[in-house]
Amino acid sequence: MTETINDPLDFPAQGGEKPKLPGAINVLTILTFIGCGIGALFTLCMPMLMRFSLRMMDKAIEGGNLSEQKIADMQRQKPKMELMLDNMWPLILIGLAGIALCLYGALQMRKLKKEGFYVYVLGQILPVIGSGLLVGFSAQFNGPVSYVFAAIPVVFIILYANQLKYMK
Repeated sequence: MTETINDPLDFPAQGGEKPKLPGAINVLTILTFIGCGIGALFTLCMPMLMRFSLRMMDKAIEGGNLSEQKIADMQRQKPKMELMLDNMWPLILIGLAGIALCLYGALQMRKLKKEGFYVYVLGQILPVIGSGLLVGFSAQFNGPVSYVFAAIPVVFIILYANQLKYMK
């Protein structure tokens, strides 16, 4: 007698047979689940990180060990960070909504449902547009690191788009 292990991500197909999940979709969705978890932690910790960054910025400016250029750069960044801190709760809600949409979209794509892709794309775009409207797009994209973080969702969207042929 053989025992079967019930996988919570398994799903029956029409006709009783379960379609095989393509390897690329499997890997992408697992990475999406991991990214959603990390994103949720970072989003929830954002108020602490912003306050810490502002305190460190103030200490660095008061310390006097920085060049005039560095101090000027920090003085330009400080109002942007304060604006983000003032709008923290809407930013957190927008971020969590985007994460929830990405998570739901990935679950639907594991079921090979094409609408999951569109929900996922909405989940990736919503935080960028929402926070850009709240605090300005210049506050979001203010250095090379922010462009790298913006490129990751674009790469995932492209990779998922290449898997649409397996979805219905």
